[in-house]
Amino acid sequence: MRHRLTAALIPLLFCAAAAQAQVRLVEAGIICPREARGELIEAPGTEAGHIRRIEEGMSFDLLDRIVPTMDDLSFGFRTALKPGATTRDVTVVVTHPPMGPRGVEREEWDDVIEAGTESLNLFTFEEDYEKVPGRWTFAIEIDGEPVVTVPFEVTEDTGRGRVEQACFQFLS
Repeated sequence: MRHRLTAALIPLLFCAAAAQAQVRLVEAGIICPREARGELIEAPGTEAGHIRRIEEGMSFDLLDRIVPTMDDLSFGFRTALKPGATTRDVTVVVTHPPMGPRGVEREEWDDVIEAGTESLNLFTFEEDYEKVPGRWTFAIEIDGEPVVTVPFEVTEDTGRGRVEQACFQFLS
């Protein structure tokens, strides 16, 4: 009986390891406040019920994981497939302290990471109810298993000076 249980677990462990080996973190950080642009796409797994398909070519202005609650400030991560991996359907998951009227703590949406490209996923403080201090985590999941996880600390004031300095040209 013990032998059969071990043999049954090996394929499951191999599948999880194989999925994890396919996705890598490129970078994580903060993008200065800018006017939100991009098409709104339905995302029922989020508090707002939609996400904004962001423009390509955006880059992080500050590679930092301490995020002050500032209007229109974005933060998140860029991921890619490892060499040799093929296009993957993934789920992007953002967890945070309770937010909004329903006290949502987990938001998710589907994404595709294509071979030879990078995928940028962000959260932008567009509404006051979104500015919830505490630990936030961005993750990529494949088949319900996290394969990349990136923590952030959202604060009311800490880090504001660094962000204001990096974002001086964008602040009005």
